[in-house]
Amino acid sequence: MVSRVYTPLIPSYQRSQGVGNPRGAVTSATDEQQRLSAQQSPIGDEGNDSNRPSAGLQAVQFDRFQKIPLDAVIHDFKSTMTALGADEKTRSEVAAYLNVVRLQAAKEQPEVPFIKHTLRTAANSLDQFISNALGQPSKVVKEWVDALLLQDIDYHADLPPEAVSAATNAEANSPASEKQQAEAEALSQEAGMATSTKAQLKSLIEEAKVCQKNGQTTEAEEKLQDALALLADRNKPAWEGKVWQLKGRFYDQNGRWEEAIASFKQAADKFETANLPQKQATALHTLGSILEDHGELDQARQAYEQVVSLDMQFGDIKAQLRSLNDLGSIYLRQGDAGQATQTLQQAAQLLQTHPVPAQVQSDILSNLASAQRQAKAFPDAIQNYQQALKAAKEGKDRSRYTSTLQQLASLFVEANQPDQAMKALQRLKSMQPS
Repeated sequence: MVSRVYTPLIPSYQRSQGVGNPRGAVTSATDEQQRLSAQQSPIGDEGNDSNRPSAGLQAVQFDRFQKIPLDAVIHDFKSTMTALGADEKTRSEVAAYLNVVRLQAAKEQPEVPFIKHTLRTAANSLDQFISNALGQPSKVVKEWVDALLLQDIDYHADLPPEAVSAATNAEANSPASEKQQAEAEALSQEAGMATSTKAQLKSLIEEAKVCQKNGQTTEAEEKLQDALALLADRNKPAWEGKVWQLKGRFYDQNGRWEEAIASFKQAADKFETANLPQKQATALHTLGSILEDHGELDQARQAYEQVVSLDMQFGDIKAQLRSLNDLGSIYLRQGDAGQATQTLQQAAQLLQTHPVPAQVQSDILSNLASAQRQAKAFPDAIQNYQQALKAAKEGKDRSRYTSTLQQLASLFVEANQPDQAMKALQRLKSMQPS
């Protein structure tokens, strides 16, 4: 007989019950306690579970040629929650994930990647509980699951889902009327269903990302569509926005820009419904970029105008500079020098009070100078081109410096300043490799 399941050592811990420790801080066990916690009985031993050690995942014993049954793995999770003294919130969450595994395993052809991801998600929940209890990061359950999933597991099993309890032990043991019990059971089932849906969503999204990375575009699209179907009529606009945003990126990466535009519009609408202005701004900015790249300047301008308004609401200066610069560039491309100048001047004023990278300064000042040049405000344009040159030099950005100097030389010609134009051209010539 050999152990087919890797069994990690989970240090035991004790919750402080003292009056002088109101936050419920925990203290680590002694080395001897940790050593004892590793001496674990295999699953399937006869006897009372109360005689088992107080911490640690239980080792499963199987013949080396025998597959590990999925119910043994699930039993390990349940035994570990009991041994750790996991709180009811953690128990409910992990139990919901395990129910997802049971439902998937009951299929004639279980989706093994889905089961693996769900087991890892359940492990993360337990590790979070351990981390909070010990006051230090823990990955011990994740490491156990990672090692376990490398082994030969029988993922097909007829395991009916179990009830997910959200009540505390004290409440569970107290007298209650039949009506109270029914209400508690209904709430528990609702909480379990919500957690189960979230686990499935996370799994579908991660699988879609993997498929996209591996070039499996059809499969990736199907996973994202399944995620949207799962969210139908659930009133979860934040999650819907996330999925639509992923769909937009997927379509954009695959050159399907019209579908990408439609997806990012959906994402922005969902994030607006969910009252998530920063996420809404991010979706709208990407939408504007795609529209601009494909010459849809009116729609791109409208998207950027919304982004500027949202950025100003939550006061992110870096975001404001980006959106103002992009909006100003659109006005420039549309030949609206007045709006371009006004918009880019707002960005330039922010530069005076908020330090940003030199390359950002150079871009904004150069665009402002171009807008002023278009409006025939040559003195202002010359001044801002020179400031853009200075910023590009400070940032050691040769490409930006050369491009700005070329524009400045052209402006000197247009402004009927041939001597200054000649000096700028000589500087350009001196920069060229001999």
